[in-house]
Amino acid sequence: MKKRGKNIITFTIFLGVIALWIYLFSIINVQKLIVQIGVANGYAILFLFGAIGGASVLGSPSYFLVLTNLSIGGFSPILLGIVGGLGLTIGNTVIFLIGVATGKKAPEKFQKILIKLEKRIEKKPNWFINLLLYIYIGFTPLPNEVAIISLGLLEVKKKTIIFILVLGNITSGILGSLLIRYGVNVLKIIH
Repeated sequence: MKKRGKNIITFTIFLGVIALWIYLFSIINVQKLIVQIGVANGYAILFLFGAIGGASVLGSPSYFLVLTNLSIGGFSPILLGIVGGLGLTIGNTVIFLIGVATGKKAPEKFQKILIKLEKRIEKKPNWFINLLLYIYIGFTPLPNEVAIISLGLLEVKKKTIIFILVLGNITSGILGSLLIRYGVNVLKIIH
């Protein structure tokens, strides 16, 4: 009973930390922060927001706001994608590792659900799961945390996940920067 109680407390603390993280990002004003730090440090700002935003579902919009502003401001889309992608990977890795630690402490009912999910994933070839994860991270605007926490709870190989995170986050950063930059230019031509 003692072990179960400790596991529940650990799991509750994890959920509390996530809730606090989300709250902090709901009160940060990205534009004021950029003005205070300075546009000359744009890549550092993006890396910082990537690292912090990658560890929070609600932090991602702040990251994409900074990416948008810097892309429109004339920064290199390739460098923005690489720097931002590496920052996001740091934040996502933290979430992944928390998921790994928390999966071991989750209540029994939750662990049963994880076992069922793990059995479904094991039926698919590894390359297929890795490709789906790359497509999800690199080409969708959905939060990475959904996939990352799930894979962390399932204790998927860390090196593989981190490699896919790096590739996917850099891809999404470069694509996002290019779409923003050229989308704005197209709108200027139309008007």
